[in-house]
Amino acid sequence: MASKPRRPERRAGYLPIQDYAAIGDGRTIALVGLDGAIDWLCLPNMDSPSACGALLDAEKGGSFQLEPVDPYEASRRYLERTNVLETTFETAGGVARVTDAMTLPHPGLAPGRELVRRIEGLSGRVQLRWCVKPRFGYGGRDTQLGLRAGVPIASAGQDAISVSSWDAGDPTIGDDEIKATLEESYKIAEALGMNGTPSYVVGSDVVVGAVGLKTLKEKVNNARCGKATC
Repeated sequence: MASKPRRPERRAGYLPIQDYAAIGDGRTIALVGLDGAIDWLCLPNMDSPSACGALLDAEKGGSFQLEPVDPYEASRRYLERTNVLETTFETAGGVARVTDAMTLPHPGLAPGRELVRRIEGLSGRVQLRWCVKPRFGYGGRDTQLGLRAGVPIASAGQDAISVSSWDAGDPTIGDDEIKATLEESYKIAEALGMNGTPSYVVGSDVVVGAVGLKTLKEKVNNARCGKATC
């Protein structure tokens, strides 16, 4: 059962401890705040030093933030019989859902760890921002940010975290963070009474999935002028 929607409130940078929910893969645990921030994550194991430690030090501990740009209320629930977490953000302009899980990308216990965050637009338009600010060693080690094979990487000595994203804005790398802003519209799907993953017939093309509004407009314009591109 989902919790009642409410606005998360931080005081001096900290959420109340009851505003956190845990996800894990059997080897380590991440604590996800009601405002979408991952403020605690030890890697590679539960007894390892933290890479996200804002739970203890909001300024220097490190976190993975993900929340709407506009004022919002949030509710959440675990998917039945799992520790997969769903957080629903409701703004004046729409509703979006974030699903968080720690996965096992390979059979057996591989050395890597994987944290997955999926964003879905449910209705209207919701602009979100995300920011990854790892701080290794409980915030006590210098973190280097850069690109390897085009992928943003945060590292400290032999420890490293890669940040992969798909259709989640254009990440920029600053001095101490990797961040982006994304915006999707699902008004058409809502008007048609669709849920799940919609498909659209545009001219002679079938557009599968909840594509961005810009992409959909381009395909409509192309269909109207009778060309692949106008």
